[in-house]
Amino acid sequence: MKPELRKLRFACTTVIVLYANLVLTNVVSLRQYWFQQTSDTKIVPLYDSLFRDWVHGYDIPSPTMVTMRDMVDICTYSWVVLVILCWMAFSQKPIIIAKGLMTQIILIPAFSIAQLLTIIPDSTPNCLEEFNIPVTEDIGWVLWRYPKRACGNMLWSSDITQLIVFTSLAVQMIPQKNRKWKYTVWLFGEMWTLFTLIFVFSSQYQYSVDVVTTYVVVKLAISNPTIEYLAKYFFVRNGEYFERVPLQELPNIYTL
Repeated sequence: MKPELRKLRFACTTVIVLYANLVLTNVVSLRQYWFQQTSDTKIVPLYDSLFRDWVHGYDIPSPTMVTMRDMVDICTYSWVVLVILCWMAFSQKPIIIAKGLMTQIILIPAFSIAQLLTIIPDSTPNCLEEFNIPVTEDIGWVLWRYPKRACGNMLWSSDITQLIVFTSLAVQMIPQKNRKWKYTVWLFGEMWTLFTLIFVFSSQYQYSVDVVTTYVVVKLAISNPTIEYLAKYFFVRNGEYFERVPLQELPNIYTL
């Protein structure tokens, strides 16, 4: 009995997760706006030694920063789409894509709650204006506005999260016997993530502590066996089924 993806459940859950991410991201931006309205001092980014002392990002012209932030999205989306297409063309193992969705279900709410609990300035100066965040009394926009970028304490890097998750999924598509291919795919994914980090730090897109924390936490989360167990339970039919192999009964050689 072959494991199968519960397609309808998977599709419905995916839509719900995407919409929840939209709303929660907008709520983070709204919370930053409220914080700015009630603060007596001008909101300026926190001091990031990596960005200020090493990269010297504040000397980068604003148009160049915008281009670099766009490159972060391009690098992330291209890798995610590439992995999904490879899964559809070469693998189609239900547990792999199910683990990807289950990871999102756990990480997105956890990250959003953490962002809302601690309010600090965004790493980008004047992010409300820079990212065109609505500043009206009507907050209905949080339910429908597509958040290309959020303004607030990101705390976790969503782009790095997706790169780590989908690199792990890409490696799992390769059979265990093909160790060289596994290592090659893993190395390419890690190098692609490092390449993306260059644009992250150069564009003042995230605080360096956010990126480091994200890398460690997501690496541990995606390798946790609980993720695979929940993915099988909710999204894979016959995920725990193992075919029974007829065994020849051994004669009893002991006599009383």
